[in-house]
Amino acid sequence: MIWILLSLLAAAAVLVLVSSRSDEDGPWRTFRRGWKARRDPDPEQAAAARAASAAPVDLSLADFLRATASEGDGYLNPDDLVENVRHATERATAVVRPRRGRELHRTSR
Repeated sequence: MIWILLSLLAAAAVLVLVSSRSDEDGPWRTFRRGWKARRDPDPEQAAAARAASAAPVDLSLADFLRATASEGDGYLNPDDLVENVRHATERATAVVRPRRGRELHRTSR
C-alpha cells in the first residue's frame, strides 16, 4: 500500500513539474478539456471513434497480398543490383591490388 501511495505522489510531482515548464496548456487543463469533450466530441474524434468501433475484416495474408499487389517494377530491380555489385567489386579490387603489390614488393626485399 505504501508503494502505491509513493508512486501516486511521484506521478503527481511529475505532473506539477511538467505543468510548470510547459508554455502550452498544462496537463490538468488538458485533462479537463478531454473530460468535457467526452460529452460533445469534435467531428474528428467522432470519426475516429466510429472507425475504431467497426467490425474487423477477416482476410488471409495471401488474399491481402493479392489485393494490394502493384504492377510494375518493385523496389529492387535485379539488373540494377547486379550492376551496383559489379561496380563495387571493381572499385574494391582497384584498391586492394596496389596494396598487395606494395606488400609483395616489401616482403621480397
